[in-house]
Amino acid sequence: MTDPSASIRLSALYHYPLKSCAPLGLGRGYVDTLGLAGDRRYMVTDPEGKFLTGRRHPRLASLLATPVDDTLVLAAAGREALVVPPGDASAPRLAVTVWGQQVQARCCGDAADRWISDYLGTPARLVHFDRDSRRPIKDVADRQVGFADGYPLLLTSEASLTSLQAHCPSPIAMEQFRPNLVVSGAPAWAEDTWRRIRIGGIDFTLHSPCERCKFITLAPRSETFHPMQQPLRALISHHSDEHRTPLFGHNLIAQGTGVIETGMTVEVLE
Repeated sequence: MTDPSASIRLSALYHYPLKSCAPLGLGRGYVDTLGLAGDRRYMVTDPEGKFLTGRRHPRLASLLATPVDDTLVLAAAGREALVVPPGDASAPRLAVTVWGQQVQARCCGDAADRWISDYLGTPARLVHFDRDSRRPIKDVADRQVGFADGYPLLLTSEASLTSLQAHCPSPIAMEQFRPNLVVSGAPAWAEDTWRRIRIGGIDFTLHSPCERCKFITLAPRSETFHPMQQPLRALISHHSDEHRTPLFGHNLIAQGTGVIETGMTVEVLE
């Protein structure tokens, strides 16, 4: 009998070095104890340390943040790029708040703060989740997460996007859902029934569906939310829970570390 998961593949990989920044596509990536290596390890805060995201500052989603060796390069159209130097153990730390959790993060310096403040048009700071930072997953206390909203990884499906597009009058890009792992070859919404998958010898637990907000109404390279709140409205109508909470994609927790790459088979274990 043919394994129904044999044709499911990892079709795309993305990471976001700076929380809410533009996605960077990967051909392969290393899964570490916090998710994809380098994913959401930097974050923008207000001067008091409260996190800022693209939900209130959509310009962040157009910002290109690229790891180069041990540095982070910030670049945006019409601006001189800034190279943020590697972390210094003597650099000051700041207590930052992410969704009600307090995290000790390393400050990236006055030059980075000035650059990001000027870009956003509001006082802001740039901080780094370094080797001394700790943030337990709220309901999985023995596991850690960086500056992602709640979980280390997010999986979405090409077929589910196609299904949603059939109900949405405006074009949708997968990037609007900010996934880490994208799969192809599975039926639409099949991921809702999965509990465990394996990719490249690494097991992943599908922890929970991902609740969605207005951030998905921001098209790639746009700084304006969709005037008709699409595809959020379509998602509420066609894929939401009993409370009409819109859902797209699933939060993942890796049960090991190692390399994954596009084209690998996705084996459904449960």
